Amino acid sequence: MIDILMILLFPLLDSLPFALPRYWLFRDRLRLPFRYIVLLQSILAAIYSVVFYAINRGGYAAAEQWTTITRYSFLLVYLLLAFLLIRDSFSKLMFTWLLFLAWQFFVLGNANFIESRFFWDFSDQHPYLVYNAARIVIYLITCPFLFHFFSHTIADALKINDKAMWKNFWKIPLFSTLFGMLYCTVTDVYAYATWQFLVSRYLMLFGACYVSFVTLQVLEVSRTRTQLEEELKYADRSLQAQKKQFDGLAAHMDEMRRVRHDLRQHLAVVQSYIDRDDKAGLADYIDLYKSQMPPDTRERYCRNDVVNAIICYYASLARDSGIEFEAGVDYPDDCPVSDTDITVLLGNLLENAVEACRQEAVERRLITLRVKRRGSSSLLILVDNTCVTPVMFANGMPLSSKKEGGGIGTASVSEIAARYGGTVQFEQNSEVFYASVILHVGA
Repeated sequence: MIDILMILLFPLLDSLPFALPRYWLFRDRLRLPFRYIVLLQSILAAIYSVVFYAINRGGYAAAEQWTTITRYSFLLVYLLLAFLLIRDSFSKLMFTWLLFLAWQFFVLGNANFIESRFFWDFSDQHPYLVYNAARIVIYLITCPFLFHFFSHTIADALKINDKAMWKNFWKIPLFSTLFGMLYCTVTDVYAYATWQFLVSRYLMLFGACYVSFVTLQVLEVSRTRTQLEEELKYADRSLQAQKKQFDGLAAHMDEMRRVRHDLRQHLAVVQSYIDRDDKAGLADYIDLYKSQMPPDTRERYCRNDVVNAIICYYASLARDSGIEFEAGVDYPDDCPVSDTDITVLLGNLLENAVEACRQEAVERRLITLRVKRRGSSSLLILVDNTCVTPVMFANGMPLSSKKEGGGIGTASVSEIAARYGGTVQFEQNSEVFYASVILHVGA
């Protein structure tokens, strides 16, 4: 009875311990709820067990002939199913699948080594018992370390939507996995008892994980550097806008001082009209005086100086290019979004809008900005701009017209929104491009 249970358990240990964590890693991109994924994987594993049991009913010769073919056939089925059930790119799916496969080969290889080197005689009497037990123990030992690696390092990497990066990145674990497959067709059980075989499994798993980790660290440093450069760029523009406003305000104050200095003479003239009861002359003089008053040249969209400055900067750029600019801004005084983040976010959205409008050869070009609170916990930022030229999208993100793949700006907007638990949406409709950002700024 124990041998039958071990035969049925064999396929379950091949599939479920590695398939379910992989789906959990993509739980926000599944086409079905995770509980249905678990049910589907369990059904497939049960079918695998029935097939494997039928093979073993034919005796040792049949098992030796068909076990490897069956295992890798179902491995391929599990891979194809993942492509159907997970909404993500080929590169990301292959990268994670190959890493989990390296982990699976590591567990299987260690179990093979233990069985072949220390329990070969016992395994003749009870096939799969030692092998299954060893797999369970090794899996449980490696679980905490690999789960941490996948749920932190790899989960963070999957948030990067750089198509060019993933085009090559998934090949890192590919070569390690191919190296591990050298023993797939070996039928000599003594080969599994060698230290060379065991070392190959360690090199395969830790090599793939370590190289992936180091590469991701380098990419993180590069991404942080790019983000800092972008923050400095928009901070510089914000300072330019604030300086421009300060210069205008200083000139305005000088003009007002001059007006106040001349006010005594103007009052004397007004008094003379009153003394003569010359109402018509007084009205004409007041109209003339009002026309000579200096205008209030300072634009004010909101009370936050940083936000106001960045909006003023791009409003000026838009108007200098003949683009209409409209803004309605209700920015909270106590908004927890850092000045750096809101500068980069608004700067990217408005810069993209200005650049898009400049490229359009239509009579009326318009940019509309709306910043408003939604309830007490959300901040909504909407930027709409004229856009007749069709925009290409990939995974909901607009593709850059300057380089292959998505632009750095839209990626920065997405990262900032995610940092505040928010969302970003881009769409084009009726010759207008819409950018919508929701940030959670309250409890």
